[in-house]
Amino acid sequence: MSKPKRKRKFKPTFKNGGFWEHYKDLERQFEEFLDYVPYIDENKGIRSFKLTNILLNIGGHIDSAFKEMARYPKFYRRKNSKCKKIVEIVRENRQKIKRDEFASGPGIKLCIETFEEIYELSKKEVKFKRLPSRENIFPFAPHNPKTNAPYWWDIYNHTKHDYHEYFEKTNLEATKDALAGAFLLNAIHMPSVLRLFRYGVFKIEFEPDVFGGEYFREIATPEWVKQEYEKTLQLPARLETSLFIYKYGESEQDEYYV
Repeated sequence: MSKPKRKRKFKPTFKNGGFWEHYKDLERQFEEFLDYVPYIDENKGIRSFKLTNILLNIGGHIDSAFKEMARYPKFYRRKNSKCKKIVEIVRENRQKIKRDEFASGPGIKLCIETFEEIYELSKKEVKFKRLPSRENIFPFAPHNPKTNAPYWWDIYNHTKHDYHEYFEKTNLEATKDALAGAFLLNAIHMPSVLRLFRYGVFKIEFEPDVFGGEYFREIATPEWVKQEYEKTLQLPARLETSLFIYKYGESEQDEYYV
């Protein structure tokens, strides 16, 4: 009698949608907070234990997202790949943890440098759907001159290590900007984009007379969409949630997807 097959453990990735599901939970928590404290100018500096917990979880999501993005084969296998360095540091740290030794991650400086080269993070814009008008955010605009990290990352990192001293800085605005950063990573990383298209979240606004209307919907597999998107570079597209919008365009095409 053959032994029953062992069930494989679920490991969240961009490809299987695990990171998107985690992001959605973070956005839902923040949106629930906004039900009681609306995002208006006079509330930007509001602090609370709830916001601190949300911000710490967002920072953890982004830290894990960078590590997962580094494992993407098209990035990892490139010559002199910084992604390979990130993955190697993560592997070494796992061994240190097993031996009860001190372990530190690849660091935000290396992650920012790596994905600034690939995605031009600092130039990417997200729209926040606030009242009375939408707000444009550049979540990864550099702030720290030593690491080029955004200002909210320093707040997250300091709070994580010294909650007593930095609690007062974890306000509504910083949490919103950090969440926009998490949204952006899910919006631009190609394995995530393909998964979100399957979910029906990633929207490509094709012209029916060009792509055949309903017929297009039948043939539009994620790989086909990816290929056509790379060919034309003109397809209007967006990723939209109840809080954020990211619009795609010509800037999304680069050598890493070829």
